Amino acid sequence: MIDQFEDLMGIVIETGHAPLDKKLNSHICYGGGGGGRTTTSESGVPKEFRPYVTEGLKDAEAARKSGDLSYVADMTQEQKDSLDMQKGLATGQLQTIADESSKARDILGEASRGEGIFGTGAYDTVAQDMSTRLQGLGNQARGQAQTASALKGGLGSARQQAMQEKVVTDTMFDAVGKEVDAQRQGRLGAAKDVIGTGTDEATQAGLGAAALERVGTTKQAQDQREGDATYQGLQRFFGMLGSPAVGSTTTQTQGGGK
Repeated sequence: MIDQFEDLMGIVIETGHAPLDKKLNSHICYGGGGGGRTTTSESGVPKEFRPYVTEGLKDAEAARKSGDLSYVADMTQEQKDSLDMQKGLATGQLQTIADESSKARDILGEASRGEGIFGTGAYDTVAQDMSTRLQGLGNQARGQAQTASALKGGLGSARQQAMQEKVVTDTMFDAVGKEVDAQRQGRLGAAKDVIGTGTDEATQAGLGAAALERVGTTKQAQDQREGDATYQGLQRFFGMLGSPAVGSTTTQTQGGGK
């Protein structure tokens, strides 16, 4: 009995006299109590909805087997064509533009460093290249100078001959200088045009491929949405089963003692 008291209340008075002990320990409940309630909750989908769950699971399994739950839209024809266009541009037209632009940049680099046609040695190179033309210009200038000297009556003097040769030299040097300037300006202008035009052409060439790619991407996105329709439908269906509107079942059982 002591153990029972201790289990129930944890406080026991013992005198060795049973009737007295019982009276002294009257505040302790010897028997079972009454009025206790035990609640048991059973969570889950209510029974009336469970047949739909079974059918939904069948649909989900069928979709899994068919591959609808792992559907990935293939590239559209527009996307494939765009990639072919971009590949062709990269290996063809754009590469040509890049090569020409690179050469143009080399020319601009020579100009900034004073090399090639932009260096001091360009005059000798140009003079050598146009030697035949210079000879003709020199003869023409000499003849004009001799005619002018003859008209002044000083033809044949050393001083007049020296002046005539100076005119010839100045004429030839001026022609070389003009040709060097013309070549410099021409190469600079061409280089800038190549770079500017190349940029424009590359931009224009890329626009067509980019526009075609956007069309293909839009179509692919729509195709993916259509392919995901089964999965989305199943997801929404099972989401509804867990909504508050469906709820869950709960049962209560009454229990107690005396």
